[in-house]
Amino acid sequence: MLAIHARGHKYWNMIMSTLCPPSPVHAATFLRLRTLLRCLAIRDLTFAAVIVLAASVVVRADEHIQDWIPEVLVFPEDAEVVTDRAIGSTIRLFSISTEADVDALLSDWEVALNENGFPVTQQAGELLDRSIEFTGPGIINAKIHVTPTTDGGRRLIEFDATLN
Repeated sequence: MLAIHARGHKYWNMIMSTLCPPSPVHAATFLRLRTLLRCLAIRDLTFAAVIVLAASVVVRADEHIQDWIPEVLVFPEDAEVVTDRAIGSTIRLFSISTEADVDALLSDWEVALNENGFPVTQQAGELLDRSIEFTGPGIINAKIHVTPTTDGGRRLIEFDATLN
């Protein structure tokens, strides 16, 4: 890459000396032009970096909790959205990963749902499966399920629902 750049620079100098023969005035103008081009490159790189950072902030802000999920569910600080899908107008799939204690989290969520108008319909076998089934305003049925451990000890919590 360096050889190509050096060769390109050599050709640029040949072209510039052919088009504008060297003179003290032209040499100063050429140096100013070259300095300006370098400044423009730095400006463009800075501008590109700002755009990339802004885009990543927008993507991070876009990773939000779906609006159908009851507000009474308090999510852990380290929750990362893994899946966020809507299938048709009524089916919703959503998942997060976290390092939080999922047993305590599910227990808290079950109490919060029951106390706030989202009756939990739990079967005896589902308690061992680490899942919660519930209904409520705007929700025909929904299930929260914990999957086995993923990378680095993080747990995946999946939500699926059928909405009215």
